[in-house]
Amino acid sequence: MMIKRRDLLATGGSVLAGAFMGVFVPLRAAKAHEYDVGKLKVEHPWLRAPADGEKNATFYAFLHNNGDTPDRLIAVKVEKFEKAVIHGDPKNPDAETPIVLPPKTTVTAAPGGVYVALIGAKKHLEVGWGLEMTLVFEKAGEVVIDAAIDAPDAKHAHDAEAMERWEKAHNKDTSGPKDAGHDAHGGHEHHHHDDKKEGAH
Repeated sequence: MMIKRRDLLATGGSVLAGAFMGVFVPLRAAKAHEYDVGKLKVEHPWLRAPADGEKNATFYAFLHNNGDTPDRLIAVKVEKFEKAVIHGDPKNPDAETPIVLPPKTTVTAAPGGVYVALIGAKKHLEVGWGLEMTLVFEKAGEVVIDAAIDAPDAKHAHDAEAMERWEKAHNKDTSGPKDAGHDAHGGHEHHHHDDKKEGAH
């Protein structure tokens, strides 16, 4: 399921979500990009859209384990792709392995580190929209999230420069309000969370 984040944000989310249940899903009003499951928090989930002519994407997020015991991201369910493969070993990024979440730690899934490969897009993914996914943790269980679909060359969540390059390359209208491009994902484009690199490995 894809969610047109621009429309949802422009209307507060609830109106469209209620009117088009099954097509759109509601964003959490106060914490649209934070999702809690047990002692875990998934923050700023996003993905690099497939480049033109390609069908694979990559998923990233800040994964906070606020509990006293370790957990692991063991699976990702996403209807718009044929499969999702977790690459959770920073020392061997090609290996298919869960992402380990030590207690009281933030692990950053980001370009150059651990990530989830989304293989074989079944339909076109529109940059600037959101994609519904389900993350499966070994102990905490499942949580449904809305991942922002960023440009194929985005360096971080809500990369405004990458979005602008994509819009120009695809002749998108960039003359409107800035939130149509830069804040389409919730207005967090500057929150890179560099202070949380301790979990990025």
